[in-house]
Amino acid sequence: MLTVYRRHRAGCKFKSRRAKCSCPIWVQGILNGEKIRQSLDLTSWEAASKKARDWEIAGKKDDLSIKAAAERFIADLNSRGLSPDTVRKFEHLRDELVDAFGQMSIMKLTPDDMARFREKWNLKPSTARKKLERLRSFFKFCEDRKWIDGNPAKPLKAPKEAEIEKKPYDASELERIAWAIPVFPMKGIYGEKNRERIAAFVAVLRWTGLRIRDVVQLKRSMVSEEFITLRTHKNGKPVQLPLHPDMKTLLSKMPAGEYFFWSGEGNPKSCVGDWQRTLRRLSVLSGVHIHAHRSRHYAGLRTIPGDADFGGVGKRFTQILPA
Repeated sequence: MLTVYRRHRAGCKFKSRRAKCSCPIWVQGILNGEKIRQSLDLTSWEAASKKARDWEIAGKKDDLSIKAAAERFIADLNSRGLSPDTVRKFEHLRDELVDAFGQMSIMKLTPDDMARFREKWNLKPSTARKKLERLRSFFKFCEDRKWIDGNPAKPLKAPKEAEIEKKPYDASELERIAWAIPVFPMKGIYGEKNRERIAAFVAVLRWTGLRIRDVVQLKRSMVSEEFITLRTHKNGKPVQLPLHPDMKTLLSKMPAGEYFFWSGEGNPKSCVGDWQRTLRRLSVLSGVHIHAHRSRHYAGLRTIPGDADFGGVGKRFTQILPA
């Protein structure tokens, strides 16, 4: 049984414990076999009474710290089998929340606290939007478990993001890229083979529309005479893509190994960073804005000029295989 009462501040002219003033409301009694006596952080008698009833109905109250709630959330992400990269982003968000609010009870967070927290972000709109989605999903997790009465990040408006035109490569840009590859510096352990690796990497991006992480982790066992068959890293979907003749020829020249573009040692994310830097250098040489994701817009075309024999490549050639 819980008893709700108003605890008047010194100097309050009201004496009644239920007087309508701005003094804080407290609760005391036995809950789940334990004695409690604490502030409800409310001044409304109706809201305080409802909160006390909710606690009695639930049978217990998890007054978790932000850190403890975030750790439970991370454990849930891991139990769902999400990718390490996805979990790492939430871990980074957890660290920022703990740095900002310490061991503060998660029940005390308000939308204004979240607004102040977001004001410290120095991110471009698209990145800030994704981070806000992660913040909302964390508090939705807490709300579903009745640790908080509402999602304090829900009222935050998403940043305005300018819509960028999804422009695929045109014929002249493809010609400049093809010209730049043979003059790319022959550096590193691959020497003269470096240009062949770049040509093959660009061809796989161009003809498959795969994400750069999937290209980096492309295995020889995934490539047959006619198709590339793999399970994508981001969403885990099995897909089958046609093997363009040019891509097939270039891949056949790659050094022996389990992977075409990665040694298989270390973190594949580091290898992705290496290839992104290579594409930026190729971009400078060719005078073309080269970005791995831009190839996905190119591969999405239903037909590609100059490749009528292959029939184009894109979504109609991508077969989603049964899991």
